[in-house]
Amino acid sequence: MLEQRGIPTVVLGTDEFATLAKLEARNRGMADLPLVLVPHPLGGIREPEVLTKADLAVGPVVRAVTRA
Repeated sequence: MLEQRGIPTVVLGTDEFATLAKLEARNRGMADLPLVLVPHPLGGIREPEVLTKADLAVGPVVRAVTRA
């Protein structure tokens, strides 16, 4: 796992899977693994919606991997 080797890592997913992502991280001994969520769904949506969701994630992802 990258995070366990000291490489900043973030899990990016949709809010629909937040509970599962947190459970999996905890079960793998990484309960503090940063999780960035965007509104569900990602599949089957038009490009403008994808871009909006990506914009929502950029700041939190950067903060998570830089610990800023």
